Amino acid sequence: MYKNLLSWLTILLGLSSCSGTSPAISVVCEENNVGNSVIKWETAPLLKGQVQVYASTSPTLIPEESPVAMSNISDGKMTIITEDPSQRYYYMMVFNNKYRVRVATRNVNIPGVQNFRDLGGYKSTDTGKMISWGMLYRSAQIDSISPGSRRELKNMGIRTIIDLRSEEELHNYPQLDDKEFRIVHIPIPTGNMESILQGIRKEKIKSDTIYRLVERMNRKLVANYQKEFREVFDILLNPDCYPAVIHCTSGKGRTGVVSALLLAALGVNEDVIMSDYRLSNDYFNIPKASKYAYELPANSQEAITTIYSAKEDFLNAAKDQIESEYGSIQSYLEKGIGLSTEEIRQLRSILLIN
Repeated sequence: MYKNLLSWLTILLGLSSCSGTSPAISVVCEENNVGNSVIKWETAPLLKGQVQVYASTSPTLIPEESPVAMSNISDGKMTIITEDPSQRYYYMMVFNNKYRVRVATRNVNIPGVQNFRDLGGYKSTDTGKMISWGMLYRSAQIDSISPGSRRELKNMGIRTIIDLRSEEELHNYPQLDDKEFRIVHIPIPTGNMESILQGIRKEKIKSDTIYRLVERMNRKLVANYQKEFREVFDILLNPDCYPAVIHCTSGKGRTGVVSALLLAALGVNEDVIMSDYRLSNDYFNIPKASKYAYELPANSQEAITTIYSAKEDFLNAAKDQIESEYGSIQSYLEKGIGLSTEEIRQLRSILLIN
């Protein structure tokens, strides 16, 4: 589970000290399958001494009163036992009482929901600030879930759920009925995998065909749904809508493109955006979603795996389409979606922190 941890969830912080050196501290944090937080870190140059960790259910207020864990910096790893897995915890790591790193788990394991993860912690290269943890999430479909899972969402403070699925998709699943959430449907039919999956089941669509189909779908998403993307941004420009979560079926296709556009608007660089996109490969359980595929021929199984995968070429297809029409992502945000400079500044004021 952790073999690629340092490559996909790294937060580098340049921290000045009295001696003039600037140690870099990289921290990664993941929730394991029992709800505990596994934290790993590296420092450059190597630091000696201790690291203390403070915890809070608030992403912005983490009192440094009583540490929940402490370790030698040289250990490089610790596991924080969570007393209440239904609560979302945020951590302040303090190295040698001097250097501070705010962190949380990227993934959130909610029973009945796949691919649920926090978009916080990424650095805005334009501003030097960081996206606040606990404000904006992305996910696979959120339908009729257990009271315990709904309680976990409420404990996280979720106010708004933005559902990008088509009307046809909604009819296939029992919907979440809870008045404590504001559920906003912004239907984007392109990306609806039901008809494609039917074609795969009937052995009419093969893996090489599906690869081209997904690339074409992503090009259509950015070419044809600027109005819907604008509706998503309009919601997120309202501070009262947070914390918010965006989802589609697998949390990879439409949600992946929308998340990439949001991160770009916040000034996150392309490599980090792509790394976030690829995380769906870790957090969407393809075998669970496609149990029926074991009865299909190998080519059909491969096609199903492909459609559920987050391959770089898929997101790059959307990027190439944008650049061919608008020249750049920023130009697309402004001219295609219609975000003004002031609105981008407002979005950043809501989501970015020092």
